[in-house]
Amino acid sequence: MLTGQITQYKLVFKLNKENSLKSKFEMERVFGFGKKVSNKYLSVYFLNSQNSSKLRKKVAVAVGKKTHAHAVKRNKIKRLLRDCLRNSYEFEKFNSGSFIIIYHFKDMPTLSLLQENIKTLFLSLSKKELS
Repeated sequence: MLTGQITQYKLVFKLNKENSLKSKFEMERVFGFGKKVSNKYLSVYFLNSQNSSKLRKKVAVAVGKKTHAHAVKRNKIKRLLRDCLRNSYEFEKFNSGSFIIIYHFKDMPTLSLLQENIKTLFLSLSKKELS
């Protein structure tokens, strides 16, 4: 028996079909009306949803075809970005909304580099959202 011990489980954000942003209309809305935060490696577009109780977080991850011509490299970068999002505490602070994350640097990133950049971008995005 567990007496006196309470184990706290972290809710893991899963990037499945329900949480992926695929609609052309929604993407155009995020690009048109959303807030943008960027740095040397990444750009994040964010649009807060009106009905936060109905909608959940929706995410799209993109890598440019001109900067990374091989699909294998593009898919690897997208996998790394999604993994960083799953483990990001700053991303979990947002309850709902639509996000588009774009990687636009020419070199292949490492996991630690992406984690640092995602952390700083979401911290600045939360500050921008509060003001």
